[in-house]
Amino acid sequence: MRLFLSIIFLFFLSPLKAATITELFGDGVFGTQWGDSISTVAQKLPKAHKESVGDITWLEVIDSKEVLGVSRKMQKIHFSFDAEKRLNGVAVYYDSEKHGVLLNKLITLFGEYSQVTGNKTALQWKNGVLVLTLVLSNDGFSANSIFSIGYYGLEKPDADKKSLGF
Repeated sequence: MRLFLSIIFLFFLSPLKAATITELFGDGVFGTQWGDSISTVAQKLPKAHKESVGDITWLEVIDSKEVLGVSRKMQKIHFSFDAEKRLNGVAVYYDSEKHGVLLNKLITLFGEYSQVTGNKTALQWKNGVLVLTLVLSNDGFSANSIFSIGYYGLEKPDADKKSLGF
């Protein structure tokens, strides 16, 4: 009986395995799935409004939803799409003063990061087809800390030289 209780006690003392980036974000985020169309994401997020510049289209939600356990006040969440109009990224905006808290949280969750070459304020955590990025961005009027998730696992479309204009 003592042996059984000792084993049970040790089991509860054993640290739990931390979730990987893929386990947490591999299927999608905020109720969406990677590869969803713009219209599908818009249906899942009725508060989203469509923005575009030329052929590049994204959906934007402005809310105060706490993300990564860090509070936000009426900040943007961008849902980005590839050239085939499939969801492949999400960027969550925070006030710049949250940058240190976000960095600490991401290091705690995912460990070591790499610095993006040529950008001292951009840090990345890579895991297979997912890339998490934390960047401090200044748009001239204000600074934001932006946490983004990029998904690179979508099936590549068929292409040939002729269809690409070569």
